[in-house]
This record gives sequence, C-alpha cells and structure tokens, in this order.
Amino acid sequence: MIRQLEPCESCGDDTAAGTALYPDRREVTDAKGQRTFVCGPCVERVVAARRPEPLSDEDRRKLESGAAVFGAFAPGGH
Repeated sequence: MIRQLEPCESCGDDTAAGTALYPDRREVTDAKGQRTFVCGPCVERVVAARRPEPLSDEDRRKLESGAAVFGAFAPGGH
C-alpha cells in the first residue's frame, strides 16, 4: 500500500486521508501556488491569535448607537 504524506505546513504532522487530522484539515495555497495543508489544531491556534482586542468604550458606544439607529428603521422598531 502506498501512502501519500500530506504534512501540515505548520507542525509537520500528516494530514492525509485516513489519518486522525484529515477531517479538520484546511487546504491552502502557498505563495508559489502549491497546494499545502494545515491541520485543525494549527488552524485553531491561528484563529485564536488573530482574535481582535476587546472593544474600547468609545468603539462600543459607536456600535451601540449604530444598532439603535438601525433598530429605529427596522419593521416594528420604536
């Protein structure tokens, strides 16, 4: 049986079909246009690292005032 290795670009673990990491892997294209893979745990680490900082009080007020204005024009809005 020939097994094709498809390592995670980040950690190097095998993500080929039949492995434990296959169901959650993501296919990405690198800068050279080659197809590569990233395993689910590495994707989760990237997403967690990219989470924005908490909103400042000023940003929160702007968001809430915009939502209030939108709600006034929505059907049934007051």
